[in-house]
Amino acid sequence: MRKQQESGGARSAGMTLVEITIVATILGLVLLIGFGVVVRDNRLSRSTVAIGVAETHAQQMLNALVRQLSDARGESPHAITSAALSATDTSQIAVDTTLGFPDQGILLVDRGTNSVERVLYAALTAGGTSFQTLGRGAQCTQPHPHIQGTEVLWAGLAEAISLSGSPPPSTYDGRAREPEGPVFFRGDGTGFSYRLPTDPSGGNDVLDGGNIRWGAVVGSRPTLSGWAALVFSPRGVVAEADVHTDLNHDGDESDVFDVGQIRMHTWNTADPNVPANDIGLGPPVILQERCHTGGDLDGDGFDDPIFLWEPARRRLHVRLFVLGRSSGEVPAVRKVESMIFLRNEVGT
Repeated sequence: MRKQQESGGARSAGMTLVEITIVATILGLVLLIGFGVVVRDNRLSRSTVAIGVAETHAQQMLNALVRQLSDARGESPHAITSAALSATDTSQIAVDTTLGFPDQGILLVDRGTNSVERVLYAALTAGGTSFQTLGRGAQCTQPHPHIQGTEVLWAGLAEAISLSGSPPPSTYDGRAREPEGPVFFRGDGTGFSYRLPTDPSGGNDVLDGGNIRWGAVVGSRPTLSGWAALVFSPRGVVAEADVHTDLNHDGDESDVFDVGQIRMHTWNTADPNVPANDIGLGPPVILQERCHTGGDLDGDGFDDPIFLWEPARRRLHVRLFVLGRSSGEVPAVRKVESMIFLRNEVGT
């Protein structure tokens, strides 16, 4: 496993607008060169890129993410419903805050209960108090009513929680293997919300007194109300029964997987009318099991979230399971991973 070591101390300035633009360009364009991944009709196309090439370019993407995220501050979007939600309401979910949630995505509502539901949303309100235009019962869940005061998570989040021993399943969503031993987490682990040191003038003066100013570039402008997220975006489907391969080594050939791309999304939390940025970071070769997002992909008995955020250690573990073809023209899966230390104060 590749591990990014902690730096000796915080730098006094973050990336400039030019540097951020260069990183985005590298991530969004260069990593796409040479890829011919096509997944359609529930089968693995013969035009799928060779597994060695997929591994190499996935590692290049990880290296670029390390350079950017080592300057970032990780966030854990949480909200509480401020009104009850019926099982048929598709207009909005009213909450106390939407800060840190991407301007569109998937919510995890009532996790750890029999009423757990994943809910698609297409927009946020300007005041940051509701998720708009809902798709109920997403990702193999069913619509349920939810009372006022229900916890709402961004489904992309996989946040490590302080549990040990054999806690009841309702208290966590997965258990990952980490260097120190098993770590319990909640959420799906398909995304990561963060901010970067930001100078609204476009320069490199990111300090306000002795404090770092946090934000993101939205459009072409750095703004303190800007926010960023990395998100897994499905682009195709592959079924083990079609390719006659046990891709996740669980002893059967009955599983179905989404194959997708990591995308970098930035938006303005103060004004949802400002167009968001959405950049693809490399090819659509990342594997996730359908209806078991963030689950075990290598048969070792531990879950494999793409992004596992540990605020107490200010550490982000990124795992990419890439799908390609071997020299024998059969599908193959490889893991590429990295550990990234962020700029958070320990415990925040």
